[in-house]
Amino acid sequence: MDIIFSEIKNEMDLNKSFELRKEVFVIEQGCPIEEEFDEFDDLNRIGKNSLHFNVYKNDICISTARVLIDINSAKIQRVCVLKDYRGSGIGLFIMLKLHKYLIQKNIIKATLSSQNHAIGFYKKLGYSEIGNSYLEAGIIHKKMYINFNSS
Repeated sequence: MDIIFSEIKNEMDLNKSFELRKEVFVIEQGCPIEEEFDEFDDLNRIGKNSLHFNVYKNDICISTARVLIDINSAKIQRVCVLKDYRGSGIGLFIMLKLHKYLIQKNIIKATLSSQNHAIGFYKKLGYSEIGNSYLEAGIIHKKMYINFNSS
């Protein structure tokens, strides 16, 4: 019954992440599949500037996220939670684990593209909005950021 946060290091876990992202972003939200997966999803890039993380409960991948690292900043992407686990604190769990991981890696700032419905969630975590809303993969988003040295 434990909930486990883990960095993806192998193809099997990466495929579980891809399955969840496809379920949430492509099937549920209608994002074009060709916009969901890109060069940062290549197993050969993982561990370098592209990091992927899964959250498991009873060996089921219930949440996933991708982080792109650039010296002392990060871009958090592709955060999603399996439908049956939304509203149960798993989104908060993965974000807090990501923040802890990034702080340990001396990352001082993170950005993300929030879907409009999730802006309030990210604000509660300490994120601030930047600029105007924009369309990404057919969904309205807003760029947000957090400074870890002031949160």
